[in-house]
Amino acid sequence: MIIREKSALRNTARDASGPGWTSLRLLVRSDGMGFSMTETEVLPGAVLNLHYKHHVEACYCIAGHGTVTELETGARHDIGPGTLYAPDAHDRHEVRVPEGAGPLRLICVFSPALEGDEVHGPEGSYPPAQD
Repeated sequence: MIIREKSALRNTARDASGPGWTSLRLLVRSDGMGFSMTETEVLPGAVLNLHYKHHVEACYCIAGHGTVTELETGARHDIGPGTLYAPDAHDRHEVRVPEGAGPLRLICVFSPALEGDEVHGPEGSYPPAQD
């Protein structure tokens, strides 16, 4: 059984961040679960253009408010506590949190599992999993 306190992950390789976001990697590939789980914050004023070409993702909002826009169709979705979004077809999408708002806090699951220290590349994607 894996028992892990998020406070123990702070300032380790599992405490990843980039422009406009922070992410504690609660479960990663080396944990052997076949998926990873993160607690991610998208910071106020952030606009993240994402395109997970090598992973599928599901995000469940636990706090804050923002929007997710499907870049292919322009469909815009309001995200708040209790809302899940899952770009299940490797959808290009934009996550936006208004300036002056609190952070958008998400629990995210990725398949295949993340290594734990990834950051978004120029196209908004994580690198493919290493076999």
